[in-house]
Amino acid sequence: MLNVPGHIISLMAVCLLVTAGCSTPTASIAANDSWTTVAPGLAIESERRMVRIRCWSCLDRGFLEQVLCSPGTREHESLLVTDVSPSSIHAALLLAGHEPGSPGRWRESGTRVELLPPKGDMVSVTVEYEAGDGSGRIREPVSNWIAELKDGGAFPTSTWVFGGSIILEEDEMVGDASNYLADHSGSVIGLVTFGDELLGLPSVIPDAALVQEPEWVVRIEHVPAPGTEVQVILSPVEGAQPASGREEGASSEG
Repeated sequence: MLNVPGHIISLMAVCLLVTAGCSTPTASIAANDSWTTVAPGLAIESERRMVRIRCWSCLDRGFLEQVLCSPGTREHESLLVTDVSPSSIHAALLLAGHEPGSPGRWRESGTRVELLPPKGDMVSVTVEYEAGDGSGRIREPVSNWIAELKDGGAFPTSTWVFGGSIILEEDEMVGDASNYLADHSGSVIGLVTFGDELLGLPSVIPDAALVQEPEWVVRIEHVPAPGTEVQVILSPVEGAQPASGREEGASSEG
């Protein structure tokens, strides 16, 4: 049975009231076309199983380890930042019909490195924002913002896995803080594998440079200026089976 934190269940209950058209004093409710706002900066489109997150661009050059993070965490290595909590995004994905699994991870075993891919539903990540020259709105896969360090090659995928971060045990929590690990680490959409991401890549990229050298950077002159408001849209990957967490050749020499 899925282990869902109590505060996520509470948020889901509020969201269900919103999407059903009921009023509640604890929710900011707004509808725009087919989208329903379920929390500030967070909306769902139930029929198409989509989630929309208000974000801001925060990096225009340099190495990348995250696609999206929370404020005060990894903005120095992330394309985007959002003030919507990871656990709220998790709840919205559940309401949109997506099933989480577990984050990817890696570990050293003697002279080998074991890569343990994430499990969960596959999710497409798209960005939408106003063009800097005023020519209109741009909508494109977030992979267009990422380039390979050596030759500028394109990032190979815009598909991530809904791993769902990690639920902390009671003795791991501090006071009344959230028991959802990504709420503390700020790992919303990962690029390298920290093991606490809400959404992670299907293939593991170890977060230690001694294990795997950094290879992905910002695609300079293609991303909007830092501070630009960007909508990140999460949508189902049609026909894709959930990631199983198994991968051929999931071990590599260290």
